[in-house]
Amino acid sequence: MTFCSYTVFPERPGFLNTFSLRHDDDNGLLSDAIHMIFVELSKLQEIVKKPVADMTDLEKWAIFFRYADIPRYRDRVNEIIESKEAMQMAGNLLMSVSQDERERAVFRSRRMYQTDMQSNWNTAFDNGKKEVAKNLIAMGMTDKQVVQATGLTYDEIIKMK
Repeated sequence: MTFCSYTVFPERPGFLNTFSLRHDDDNGLLSDAIHMIFVELSKLQEIVKKPVADMTDLEKWAIFFRYADIPRYRDRVNEIIESKEAMQMAGNLLMSVSQDERERAVFRSRRMYQTDMQSNWNTAFDNGKKEVAKNLIAMGMTDKQVVQATGLTYDEIIKMK
């Protein structure tokens, strides 16, 4: 399970996306024990408005991870924390970490490292898509085919020519 603060699947409206490993030809499932789960914290705008009693546990955790550090959502997050014992433990831990300067510094360092790694990954991914697009263009594929294969926009493809 991966919690993402950014949007991974813009074409999918839900914040939870689950994938299984399947065979390319016959769609046979490799294993029902292996799943890739992406929780897109950037897609919680409507869920944060739901009554806490109507939220699933996963929605509560997602709201906690996404909004715990944002002052204007403090009351909402506190309401969610009070709804479940495990959430109360997480809230208490967050408060104790927030009060210790050294722990805050370690947290900031980790966060900066994660942000830098994500930025590096995004840059490498974008560069890879552009390199693939250049190769597909050189092979004589149409702009439409290159867009479908790489996910780049028509404008990006045209600029590469």
